[in-house]
Amino acid sequence: MLALRDKRIYFGVLVLLVLVLLNLPMRGARSVRGAIRDILQPLETSLVAGVRRVSDWASAAGRKNHLMQENVRLERELAEREFRILELEHIRRENDALRQQLGFAILSPRPLLVAEVTARGELGGWWQTLRLNKGHRDGVLPDMAVITADGVVGRTMDVSSRSSEVLLITDPNSKLSAKIERNLAFGIMHGAGVRASGKDQLELLALARPAEMHYLPTTHEISPGDQVHTSGLGPVFPEGLPIGEVVSVTMHESGLYQQAEVQPFADLRSLRYVFVVLE
Repeated sequence: MLALRDKRIYFGVLVLLVLVLLNLPMRGARSVRGAIRDILQPLETSLVAGVRRVSDWASAAGRKNHLMQENVRLERELAEREFRILELEHIRRENDALRQQLGFAILSPRPLLVAEVTARGELGGWWQTLRLNKGHRDGVLPDMAVITADGVVGRTMDVSSRSSEVLLITDPNSKLSAKIERNLAFGIMHGAGVRASGKDQLELLALARPAEMHYLPTTHEISPGDQVHTSGLGPVFPEGLPIGEVVSVTMHESGLYQQAEVQPFADLRSLRYVFVVLE
């Protein structure tokens, strides 16, 4: 009961104050309102400052989010431009390679068919075979010479309507008649092949012993650096096609002939375009 009576007293006092304020003279009312403003001024200032801080924080958060989105956009554009530059560089290298090969084809006295390498190494081990995107419908037949502007690559084997397999000159099943261009020493060249493991496998990847030339006569002096060309003594390779150069020369254990290691002129590890000799 006491608490309820106190509330009534407070409420009555408040009503009385309101009535007094409403009935004060103009000058007195202004004084009271000024005093009330002075009392409420710190609270009003704090409230305005808080509102401004919230507004500034929201504005900063919005700018930060915008900057983050702009950064993501710029990073995406940079990545796209770098990828485009790589694409253009790849196209430039391809154009240079094609220009070189086509220039060779124009100057060649032999009918040549340009073909693209689509696969490699699927028949006889790493780097021993190639697959081309040309076949019967393009005039390709088995046992046709395959060359580049640098030198002999191999010969066609299995030929279908739209593709063909090429046996590289580094394969042990590849044999061709060759000659030392300097002194016309004739011999038979074949691939050195691949062993299952060990040092020779690593040597193949580096093309340290890519091919061998046997049955060179002992009456001829053979030296490293001598160039090796096709002899024309066979149905596949026309005479005079460059093959490679002599790396080393040894006497066969029988003492009846010399043998040489030959480094092909054509880089068989990075072929992209080749020519099939249509003869």
